[in-house]
Amino acid sequence: MNAWVAALFVGVPVVSALYINGTVIAPCDSPIYCQGDLLREIELARPFSDSKTPTIRPLDEVLAAFANLTRPISNNTELNDFLSEYFGEAGSELEEVPAEDLATEPDFLGNVNSSVVADFTQKVIDIWPDLTRRFAGAGNCTGCVNSFIPQNRTFVVAGGRFREPYYWDSFWVIEGLLRTKGSFTQIAENIIENFLDLVETIGFVPNGARVYYENRSQPPLLTQMVRIYVEYTQNYTLLERALPLLEQEHEFWMNNRTVTLERGGRNYTLNHYAVENTQPRPESYYEDYTTANNETYFNTEGEEFNATITLNEAEIAKLYANLASGAESGWDYSSRWIKNPADAVSDESFPLRSLNTMDIIPVELNSILYYNEITIAEFYRHQGNYSAAREWAGLAAKRSEAMTTLLWNPEHYSYFDYNMTSSSQNIYTLADNTSTPLSTQGAPSGQQVAFQVSQFYPFWTGAAPESIKTDPTAMRRVFARVEELLNDRAGAIGATNLVTGQQWDEPNVWPPLQYILMKGLLNTPLEVTEDDDEETTQDYIWTQDLALQLAQRYLDSLYCTWRVTGGSTDEVPQLPNSEGNGTIFEKYADEATNARGGGGEYEVVEGFGWSNGVLIWAVDQFGQRLRTPECGNITAADIGGAKRKRSAVELSKRDAMWVKQFKR
Repeated sequence: MNAWVAALFVGVPVVSALYINGTVIAPCDSPIYCQGDLLREIELARPFSDSKTPTIRPLDEVLAAFANLTRPISNNTELNDFLSEYFGEAGSELEEVPAEDLATEPDFLGNVNSSVVADFTQKVIDIWPDLTRRFAGAGNCTGCVNSFIPQNRTFVVAGGRFREPYYWDSFWVIEGLLRTKGSFTQIAENIIENFLDLVETIGFVPNGARVYYENRSQPPLLTQMVRIYVEYTQNYTLLERALPLLEQEHEFWMNNRTVTLERGGRNYTLNHYAVENTQPRPESYYEDYTTANNETYFNTEGEEFNATITLNEAEIAKLYANLASGAESGWDYSSRWIKNPADAVSDESFPLRSLNTMDIIPVELNSILYYNEITIAEFYRHQGNYSAAREWAGLAAKRSEAMTTLLWNPEHYSYFDYNMTSSSQNIYTLADNTSTPLSTQGAPSGQQVAFQVSQFYPFWTGAAPESIKTDPTAMRRVFARVEELLNDRAGAIGATNLVTGQQWDEPNVWPPLQYILMKGLLNTPLEVTEDDDEETTQDYIWTQDLALQLAQRYLDSLYCTWRVTGGSTDEVPQLPNSEGNGTIFEKYADEATNARGGGGEYEVVEGFGWSNGVLIWAVDQFGQRLRTPECGNITAADIGGAKRKRSAVELSKRDAMWVKQFKR
């Protein structure tokens, strides 16, 4: 390993899946899927926009044929003939599960007050079979290779370009599957067991079930998947296998993703996203290469600008590590990770060229790890191992204290990410024309107090101090900005309060983040004592009402967008001139309840696993109080092309010839 590469990753242990050769650090050693000339030259030629194709000839034959291609390689007939002869369809390693094996029994729908809401939720539940897959095997080709990591049990894909299990998505998928019941209770357990297999073989859960994800994870929610499964089913036998593997996953994060800071003579250890990597991400090779190397930038309007930052070799390697670390966060990408957010706002330079992900201590990651520690303690307590329970509860208490010391800001009554580059909390961001009074209050001129839904994770996970999380009046102060945004915007709550064009910024509304906000509010207790006053009771009611309002706005967003894309029920006819049968999207927009989200590196994705799961959970949680959505004077959306039926798994036209299509 070269000296500058070693310096870049000082203190970062190497995980077992890494390929290291000089300055090259890649997720695995595959010369097709992880590193090498074939990956680089084909991805830069761009014959497809999103490739996960398996070989249908032995690896040595593929490499020999590739070596004989005319140089420089371009997207021409010769390249496409080579791909057609040596590579199969993406997704061909998977198969559908017969509909008769996928029964649903969502008995909670009987408690839903609105028949329209119940019918719509049933339509969403009916999407699950379209997203259910099982591993079909690698075929009969000896020596052929595939990027897919085999899964031993049936699972659910998210939708769209995502044709494999993804890690953190699956938590919200499981919330929905458990309430769907029928065959899907077992499938929920299957997903957990598949992830436990990965911990057993790799040492952690990778970003997704592809070999090129074997150097990075995602927010570690496996422990919480086990928790909601055993709480919902009361089937605690899963813990016998799961518990030691959950400890093993925790050990991965503590051995590979920690930083220690000193405050007031004491050391505090917290975690961050930090992927060891010096190459473009294989699944986004062209995008990463362009971000790091191009001298000109074309904005969304097609205007051309000279790059304002030029990177040397070491800086490019660090950028590739920060890009991979941003993907590990699940928030790929956001102003949270960008050192110069003005580049993203102006859209005149490469916004991701100043990524700083590895130097950020994020609120949500440490909140999740706190929850995992306290949950593992509860699992041990359930098994009667009280000494282990005390040990894990002690770890959680230390983390909560460290978070309060480094991440909590009493002036703004909020958590903030800690920036190790500036040795300070990331409190302020740029003000824009969407800034609200509470966001500019106390902020320097031209800036606003950062609002990021990640700031509210401690109130979902319980990592916040007792004095705040158990006090309804304090919780009302914490969530005051959520109420302000809900009143200010027509849609649900955006990921942040800064518009950048990045998909994890405003105006994009992400279903998991709505869940986090609702759960944080619902966790507020009302323990009436002689010292409590009427104000405390009213503040408790306020928190519960705000949770309901968030659920209603989320329902409205999904339902109204589904309606304008052709959705209908027996009670609600299809809108005139509709071009589809209703679509559930990966993300939505805060400007309206009938708008999908946008931005990011790929087209808006349909399906969609976590959107479905959060809706089903919310309808179960609030069903008696949810109203039939009022969409206003809506008309059918122009979704392009001739009238067609929209599948739960939608493909890019450019990729269609390379991808196996699943049709029920």
